[in-house]
Amino acid sequence: MPVLVLALAFTAHAEERPTKATPPFIQRLVTEAVTTHPSIEAAEARSLAANSAIGAVRLWEDPQLGLGLTSASKAMRMDNGDIFVGINQMLPRPGLYKAEKRRSIAAEKAQQATQQQTATELGFTVAQATLELALADELIRSQIAYLEWLKSIVNTAQERSKNPNASATESLRLESELAVRNQTLASLQRQRVQYATTLNILLGRPTDTSWQSLRLDPEATELANATALKIRLEQDNPQLAVTRHQIEGAQAEADAAREKRKPVLSVGVGTNTYSGGDFRGAMFTLNVTIPWFNRSVYQADIARAEHLRESTLKDLATQQRELHTQLTSLMTEAQNNRQLVRAYTDEVLPKTEKSVQTLESAWVSSKATLLDMLDARRALLEAQQEQNRYLAAQHVAYQALSAITGATVKPQSK
Repeated sequence: MPVLVLALAFTAHAEERPTKATPPFIQRLVTEAVTTHPSIEAAEARSLAANSAIGAVRLWEDPQLGLGLTSASKAMRMDNGDIFVGINQMLPRPGLYKAEKRRSIAAEKAQQATQQQTATELGFTVAQATLELALADELIRSQIAYLEWLKSIVNTAQERSKNPNASATESLRLESELAVRNQTLASLQRQRVQYATTLNILLGRPTDTSWQSLRLDPEATELANATALKIRLEQDNPQLAVTRHQIEGAQAEADAAREKRKPVLSVGVGTNTYSGGDFRGAMFTLNVTIPWFNRSVYQADIARAEHLRESTLKDLATQQRELHTQLTSLMTEAQNNRQLVRAYTDEVLPKTEKSVQTLESAWVSSKATLLDMLDARRALLEAQQEQNRYLAAQHVAYQALSAITGATVKPQSK
């Protein structure tokens, strides 16, 4: 009976200080994970890199300095000079500069939205792990309660066995049931250790950090109506935000491609000097590129940018359809699980408990068989566990709805 002893000790500790896994409790854990998880730090570093790229967009190109020496007769060098020094400067291209600036700003915003998306996904993973741990504790408690009930039935069966007319198989059946349920409890406890370890890893805590016993929140969170959730999804979903900023970047890329096909002007000045130290003359120049020779190249670049923009627009439409489908599915799942929890609370559990009480009294007075009573008690255990599973599924669906509608913790910049 050592497993039962440990189980009873677990129950006593759990009943002293149970912690309800409410949305505020889960949110505190999500905040802790987002503050310490390396994926958020990596996303922040990429966001900072994108911010630096904005400052790397240049309006003026570097000037070009030229130096030349003339090889000729001394008389010619004395007349025309033999040292040429010149400088050439490409003039600014405001249209190209603005387009590349817009592209860099859009890339930064996309990285910021990606950082938010990473935080959202991490937050949902933490919430799901927390609810799995709370569900494991609920299943353990119901299993322990069943073992305690079995223990009391064993005592009653021992008293009944003193009667010469009592069945000898009842004790054997109860011992078998105890062995099975002890192993079930041990399995649930090992699974709880796995969930606790997973949650510790997500939070950046030592893997052997102990967790207090958790309890599922019996209160159902009220959901907003479908229209309000769709509006929130369109406005705050980080995945859609990433794609919208990518569209802005693709449009800026197309505008930059159009600007590149325009002629480029540059001005220069050069001087001729004789090596003996005398100035001979200066020349001012205005240069212009002739882009028509590469017209097909520029057109191909513009077409590439336009196609990329079009593909990103289609990606956005695809994401919207998928997220709207997911939203509808999650709302249905949350509502169905809520109704199932209510049905178990109001109808299934009270009737099953009454059936167990009736059959137990009948068994004590030898008016019902042990098998009938055990079947009824198992049905009660399964009903309790099913109710907790539906309750956990309801909370998971709510957390998923919060994630896709952007209602999650914001990553903090360091």
